[in-house]
Amino acid sequence: MSHGKEGNVKPGPCDPVYGAPPPKEIVCIQVDKIYQECKKVQVNEVEIEHHAELAVTDVVSLGVELLSVDHRVLTPGRVRVQFVYKIKARLIYEDQSTQEISHTVEEEKTVFLARAGEEGLNVKGDIFLECLECFVQEVVDPYNDMVRSTIICCIGKLILVKLFAHVQLLIPAYGFCPEPPECDQVLAICPDFDPQWPPYPPQED
Repeated sequence: MSHGKEGNVKPGPCDPVYGAPPPKEIVCIQVDKIYQECKKVQVNEVEIEHHAELAVTDVVSLGVELLSVDHRVLTPGRVRVQFVYKIKARLIYEDQSTQEISHTVEEEKTVFLARAGEEGLNVKGDIFLECLECFVQEVVDPYNDMVRSTIICCIGKLILVKLFAHVQLLIPAYGFCPEPPECDQVLAICPDFDPQWPPYPPQED
């Protein structure tokens, strides 16, 4: 955070020697305060059943999409996160023809957070997904010894579980943010607009 004269505080890194300037005021803000959180990182192999007359020789991942998330406290200390996602892939057959497919997966995870269930604390689960790769795996059917092609997709998951409350906090502040720089101009026929800054109610010094 660069600073100099009073009122010339700008967003950015703090001075490595002098640090941040003294705050101008203490303000009351409304925010979601995190009281406890945990994360879980894992990779799962998802098997996609696909039946076709032609053999699949290759598969290309087209990504993964999160469809829904549900989170709730089961019992004090235990939080369950349920989520649904869709995997998309392009299959390449032995005659070089292609086909796009999708596969929907439902999963749930239960984690321990000691403060889960406390009055006033809400729970939230954030899911971040990435399809790391998809490949074709040949599997021998134990009942008839026939070989079939199975599509396997490796899905990386980052699961964040948070306990939070919407609260009012007192924080040191430097007033309103400075006026940002002008955007790059796009040619137009309308006249210029020069609004007064800042677009907030006037504050007492």
